[in-house]
Amino acid sequence: MQGLGKILKKKVVKDIEVNGKWDKIQHGFTKGRSCQTNLISFFEKVTDFLDKGNAMDLIYLDFSKAFDTVPHWELLVKLDKMGINRKTERRIRNWLKGRLHRVLLKGELSGWREVTSGVPQGSVLGPILFNLFITDLGTKSGSVLIKFADDTKLGGMANLEKDRDILLEDLDDLVNWSNNNRIKFNSEKCKVMHLGISNKNFSYKLGTHQLEVTEEEKDLGVLVDHRMTVSCQCDMAMKKANVVLGCIRRGISSRDKEVLVPLYKALVRPHLEYSVQFWSGGRWGRGGGGGTPGPKYWGSWAPGPTALTPRRWGQQ
Repeated sequence: MQGLGKILKKKVVKDIEVNGKWDKIQHGFTKGRSCQTNLISFFEKVTDFLDKGNAMDLIYLDFSKAFDTVPHWELLVKLDKMGINRKTERRIRNWLKGRLHRVLLKGELSGWREVTSGVPQGSVLGPILFNLFITDLGTKSGSVLIKFADDTKLGGMANLEKDRDILLEDLDDLVNWSNNNRIKFNSEKCKVMHLGISNKNFSYKLGTHQLEVTEEEKDLGVLVDHRMTVSCQCDMAMKKANVVLGCIRRGISSRDKEVLVPLYKALVRPHLEYSVQFWSGGRWGRGGGGGTPGPKYWGSWAPGPTALTPRRWGQQ
C-alpha cells in the first residue's frame, strides 16, 4: 500500500507542477518548504509592517479533525478541476473507497459503515491530498495568509476600523469556505494576538464565536509573544535542553567525550537550534531580555556553554 501511495504521489505532484496549480502559500508536506520557511515568510511581512509603525493583529486558526473530515466526493471534484490525470484520479478514487469502520461503545459493536470522508493519516498520499483539498482556502484574502498543512494564520494591519473590517471580511470568507467544504474550525482553539504599541485591541468573531485574545502562542514549535521578543522561546529551549541533559547525566555513567558529545549533538542541540534561523534574527534578534541568553548566544554553542559541556561533567 505504501508503494502504491508513493507512485500516486509522484504522479499527482507532477500533474500539479505541470498545470501550475500548486498552492504558493502552503508550506506543509511541500518540497523545499518547512516550519521554518513558513515562519520566516509570514513574520518577515509582519515585522515589516510593525517597523513602519503599524499595529498588527494575528489570527491563529485551527481546524477540527481536519484530516478525518475531508469529504471524498468534493476532493475528487477538486482533483479533476486541477487537471489531475484521469487514470491517476481513478486510482486515487479506488485507493479511498472500500474502507469500512464501526464503533465500539460500552461493549456493543455497531454495524459496518462505508468511510466517505477523511484521508488516511500516516500514509504517503494523505497529506498531499489534504493540501490539494485546501488549496482554494483563503484565495480571496486581502490580508497576509499562510498555511502549514491544517495550521493556518492570518495577519493584517489594525490601525483603523477599516483595517479591522478587512480582517473580519477575510474571516467570514474562511468560515464560508469551511461550511461549503464541510471542514469545521475548532473555534475554541482559534485565537487573536495584538501586536504594536498603538494597537486598539479590536475584537474579532469567527462565525458567531468571539475569538480569545492571547499574548503568547506556540507557532509551529516556536513561542511567539505579543512583544515580539525571544525571551520566552529562549527559556523554553533551555528548559527542554536541560531536561534532556539531566536524563543523559543520570542515565549514562561514562564521562568520556567520545560518548557524550554525540549524545549532545543528537539529543540536545536540536532543541536549541530548532528554527533558530527564524527567531535569532531580524526584529526578534533585538528583543532578548529576561536574563536569558539571546539567540546569537544559543547559535554559537559548539558543542555547548561551559556549564553544560561534557568536559565540565567529567570534572564534576
